[in-house]
Amino acid sequence: MNTTAIILAAGKGTRMKTSQPKVLHPVCNQPMLTYVLDACREVGCTRLICVVGFGAEKIRAAFADAEDITWIDQHQQLGTGHAVQMCTDTLEGLDGELLVLAGDGPLVQAETLRQLLAVHRRRNCACTLATSIMQSPGSFGRVLRDETGELIGIVEYLDASEQQHQISEVNVSLYCFDTPRLLEVIGDLKNDNAKGEYYLTDTLGMLRARGGSLAAVPAVPEEDVLSINDRVQLADVSRLMQRRIQRWHMLAGVTIEDTGSTWIDPRTTIGPDTVVRPMTVLDGHCRIGRGCVIGPLVHLTDAVVQ
Repeated sequence: MNTTAIILAAGKGTRMKTSQPKVLHPVCNQPMLTYVLDACREVGCTRLICVVGFGAEKIRAAFADAEDITWIDQHQQLGTGHAVQMCTDTLEGLDGELLVLAGDGPLVQAETLRQLLAVHRRRNCACTLATSIMQSPGSFGRVLRDETGELIGIVEYLDASEQQHQISEVNVSLYCFDTPRLLEVIGDLKNDNAKGEYYLTDTLGMLRARGGSLAAVPAVPEEDVLSINDRVQLADVSRLMQRRIQRWHMLAGVTIEDTGSTWIDPRTTIGPDTVVRPMTVLDGHCRIGRGCVIGPLVHLTDAVVQ
């Protein structure tokens, strides 16, 4: 079965206070959009559609070598539903599943997408959400379930009642749709809400009204929900990503003596039984062999150590 992904990357990122497109800001030396694209590829997406707006040409140039990406322009940012509407011509005639996710959420993991796809396929849903249970849900949209626990819809924070604000299960903008069924309703979206935007979440009620089943799987760890809206969050996400990179190497047989003072580029490879001593930076495409000792007080860039 073909799986397509739409990545929403049109936002300007006003709070970043930058002239660069938000999704090009680096997380551990890689544009944050890279991680989202790679997660989609890892779960077998055969077509990637990136919706871009502010700085579109810069984003295209940064990923010029990626032949599996179709670029769609959203000149006016009128909401998530509007962004998907811009893709309808590209989606026409496609069957299978459609993932929709945000380009500024680099912490999304392939395992989360696998869980989402597994539930969607098993239950043959029109739409399945990956949700998160949060201690402090803040301004995220709330997940609405009926008395049996079945998903019935999403209410955006600004449109929610005080009672609905108490719900701890939130929408983190990670969707899986049946493509043909989404195309039947996406053109009927209205913008009569507090923000005057076209909400993709409104398609859930429309699909349900047509007899489509919905599901929500709380598969997203709270830590992974952090998206990037300012430079503080950029630093927070970069720290979490660096921790994830180092953990991967340690589980693969690498000793890192001081994780706090070590920094490893995600493009670097390290062989097992290598020891990385304190105050070490491995930048770019470093290739470190088996049984090496690196550091302390070393900064290597694109180096080969055997």
